[in-house]
Amino acid sequence: MRTGRLEAFSDGVFAIAATLLVLELRVPPETTDLPAALLRLWPAYAAYLVSFLTIGIIWVNHHTLLEHCARVDRRFLYLNLLLLVAVGIVPFPTALVDQYILSEQGATAALVVYGLGGLLIAIAFTGVFLYATHDHRVVGDRAAARRIREEGRLFPIGLGAYILGIALAFVAPLASLAIYALTALFYALPLLPLPTTRGS
Repeated sequence: MRTGRLEAFSDGVFAIAATLLVLELRVPPETTDLPAALLRLWPAYAAYLVSFLTIGIIWVNHHTLLEHCARVDRRFLYLNLLLLVAVGIVPFPTALVDQYILSEQGATAALVVYGLGGLLIAIAFTGVFLYATHDHRVVGDRAAARRIREEGRLFPIGLGAYILGIALAFVAPLASLAIYALTALFYALPLLPLPTTRGS
């Protein structure tokens, strides 16, 4: 099966999830001190930025990986669906962080849920990545599959980073959010090679 329909569907899910994030950026209620009211919305800005980075960087890596795929099979389609399920969830924990990060009672739960969502994305993407590059199942060239696997060898470290963020949520919620932000940036570091031609 060719990759075109998979790419179109995946891009749609990524785009919708990223767009829904902006709904958490609300206009402040009427106030005589608008600058202060805007500053009080910083949790929404932070949650939006971290979540958009997470979705955007995973999309870049997903797109680059698919550029190497000459075809996809049914197992790959199901693994990709699991990734899209995880990506589609992102707006919900983002809203929780926005609303509860400054709450003494709710911050931990919000950051744990956020971390679990990130962990789910990391697991799903690792599954897609490892399946695609194992024994050149969907990457048509064995040498290319080996090169991609080598370039992305650090991806599984993100799993540990999300677990660390979840643990930190119980003692320092703001530090937990910072870990999630750094984890998103980490996923930008393993630069998967771009193919010279499709399916090479």
